[in-house]
Amino acid sequence: MLRIASVLVVLFTLTAQQAAAQALEQITVTAQKRSESLKDVPISIAAFDGEKMRDVGIQRAEDLAAYVPNFSVIQEPLGDKINIRGIQSGSQAGFEQSVATFVDDIYRGRSSQSRWAFLDIERVEVLRGPQPTLFGKNTVAGALNIVTARPTDEFEGELSVAIRPEFDATETQAYLSGPFSDRVRGRLTLLSHELDEGWVENVVYPEDNPAISELFSRGSLEWDVNDDTVMFLKYEAGQFDTTGQPWVLVEHGPLSQVLAVFGIAEGKGYRAAMGNNGFAPFGLPADPVLDLGSNSLFDGDTQEAVIQVEHRFDTGATLNAVLGYSSYDYERFVDVDMSPLPLIRFDDTEDFEQTSLELRLASDTGGRFETIGGIYYQDSNLFADGLTQFSLPTVDVLLSGLCASVPGAPAAVVVGDPVASAISVAGLTGATAATTNACAQTALTQALIPAGVIGASRYAYLDQDSESLAAFVQSTWNATENFRLTVGFRYTTEEKSADQSAFATGYTARDTLPLADQSPANPRALAAFLIGEFTPHVFSPADPGMSREENSLTWSFNAQWDFGDNATLYGSASTGFKAGGFNSFYLGLPQGAGAASDDVAFEDEQVLSIELGAKTELLDGKAELNIAAFHTSYDDLQVSVFSGNTTFVVQNAAKATARGIELDGRWRPVDNLTFRAGFGWLDFSYDSFANQGCVAEQFLDFREAAFQSAIAAGNPAGAGIASLAVNNQSCAMAGVNDLKGRPSAHSPDWTASLNAEHQVVLGRYELASTLDINFSDDVYRQDDLDPVSLQEAYAKINATIAIGPELGNWDIALLGINLADEETVSYVNDTPLFNGARQARMDQPRTVSIRGRLRF
Repeated sequence: MLRIASVLVVLFTLTAQQAAAQALEQITVTAQKRSESLKDVPISIAAFDGEKMRDVGIQRAEDLAAYVPNFSVIQEPLGDKINIRGIQSGSQAGFEQSVATFVDDIYRGRSSQSRWAFLDIERVEVLRGPQPTLFGKNTVAGALNIVTARPTDEFEGELSVAIRPEFDATETQAYLSGPFSDRVRGRLTLLSHELDEGWVENVVYPEDNPAISELFSRGSLEWDVNDDTVMFLKYEAGQFDTTGQPWVLVEHGPLSQVLAVFGIAEGKGYRAAMGNNGFAPFGLPADPVLDLGSNSLFDGDTQEAVIQVEHRFDTGATLNAVLGYSSYDYERFVDVDMSPLPLIRFDDTEDFEQTSLELRLASDTGGRFETIGGIYYQDSNLFADGLTQFSLPTVDVLLSGLCASVPGAPAAVVVGDPVASAISVAGLTGATAATTNACAQTALTQALIPAGVIGASRYAYLDQDSESLAAFVQSTWNATENFRLTVGFRYTTEEKSADQSAFATGYTARDTLPLADQSPANPRALAAFLIGEFTPHVFSPADPGMSREENSLTWSFNAQWDFGDNATLYGSASTGFKAGGFNSFYLGLPQGAGAASDDVAFEDEQVLSIELGAKTELLDGKAELNIAAFHTSYDDLQVSVFSGNTTFVVQNAAKATARGIELDGRWRPVDNLTFRAGFGWLDFSYDSFANQGCVAEQFLDFREAAFQSAIAAGNPAGAGIASLAVNNQSCAMAGVNDLKGRPSAHSPDWTASLNAEHQVVLGRYELASTLDINFSDDVYRQDDLDPVSLQEAYAKINATIAIGPELGNWDIALLGINLADEETVSYVNDTPLFNGARQARMDQPRTVSIRGRLRF
């Protein structure tokens, strides 16, 4: 594959045969709800043409992210993160995204809604920085503005089939577009994606993860109601089914001996041993409650409907009405202990519905004043739940083995009394916090298992209703021919209310019904409280903190200077906010110590951003260079802190500052060769974040220090209590992992991309080639900045070669991704219940696809 890249470089440098080049084509965007040239829009934007994205095989946001500096999309086990300039949202279901996605003016605020957003599109725009006026809430970091391909006046179509042999993968795309009459046009799009063999071998079942099946369709109509009014209607639906995820354990920690049975090497790689189908060396049979037949199952469906009406008045003003409906539901089952032991299963589901209406009136352009304003209404419902199930026999085997490492400890265990056991074991020679904790927990398992309690189950859910109303106006004063000022305001009021509960359930597959007796007197409930770290509760909107109202006024100000026809300078300031909400997985205090409804909610976060930029046209239109420098301050950042075991705490915990520079440019030295480059420098640091969760070693040292301090004071009872009571939340609250002055995860200091496109005529045929080099500096892949999660700097090379007749009615292409075969990870996290073990998501290795396209 490197030879292919070398051949392309030679082609790019040796076939510049023409003496002059035509000017670059102008890029039109709708970042300000109007069709404008990219060079006239005073925003840091990276815009991509849909046809060119299809040429190089970009289908999803994570594919595009490599080409856009200071932009990344990270796939995690329980959700995706979209990051612009260092800011992102956690995967907790109660969060809305910090980077909002809009598809044909329909807001998609949740990560699951972005699936298939890049299929058959006309254009995608990555807007970096807050977009408070025209796009609204939840754009504190930026927005993705996506426009799908519209029906055409002439009949046309395309059929594309791509095959990746090494993954036994086939992707088929097709569209038909054309007129039904002089006034009505239609378009139909279909996608089928099948991937049978993934890139990580799971030796437990065995299988190659992931295996993916996706089916999607979209139909749209465009109707010229009259000479001044156009109506656009769109409906799309899709379903997806994924078996397995490409996870590996990059640090084995206490699982070293277990994984050695399968010959799994520590570190990055493409072999894993994950499953709940039993582990014979420990005498653990398969557990039908936990066993999924894979390390994960994920399936769901999505649908969306849009009605857009645009009417142009005789004055040149335009009225737009956009009515939208968007929904999805999914269920996801995960072996979250990431080991071959039958230990933990986590199931989560989401069911989401959203309706919205936007009315927007825009004045004509070209006058002294240009104004756009309107109202926006949105109503939505989210139901999200999580079921966690634990196998007590497996827990007992693990804890008993650790407890037995201290001479005399097993005999000191008081069956049925964890506290007495901890105090008793703490006084033994050689005892540590970890061994004392293990012995205390075996006091519980040794009492429960003989009583027939073989598992513990914990269920939590959030049922949330939201209603939002906003009014906005943005006005531009064209003070002179070369200078203009733009001011915008948006007032938003939002109401949210929710039911949120957590309780113990029976130990059967997918049992979400509460046990009749939720008291510690019930052994099954007691097992769930202690192992699942929670307090049962049922909260409704009538409880304190379970209903909330937010009112926010955000604004933006922009000054823009034109220097001749070839350069524009701008300066802007803007505010923004991301709505608060409710922790979908609130569990209360560990071990049944209490729960309060006031603790379920978290507040909104705010942003103030200042940006200076320039957009220039060079070399008589054959080149362009855009530059932006920014300084952004965030208050009350919403964060999700992992407990280190099986829970998350959601809070407003941090202040941060992000500053940096972004450059984007294009250059066409000759007609058949075009370069595109992007560069980003990001200096992100937390101004305060004292209570981030501790990394595994920090927590273990913190607990051990509390334990040994009590022993040194002659207080074995205090040491025993410390071994039970000190958890990762205690470590976080003590400020052990204070991130003040540190960066955020998924935010490298330097990012860059270089793309070259080349065409050469060979008789009646055209050979089209592209070469991409995408670079990322060192970057942490875990929110707590665990050193193990540091992904070292890398550069990935992609290339495409396509040949077809000059008429363009067919082509055959070879697409290479990650040609240098870089081993990288996009996600790292602590493995639940195994302090010192970490799992990671392996990115795809080198892949080659063969694609054929037929156009008519």
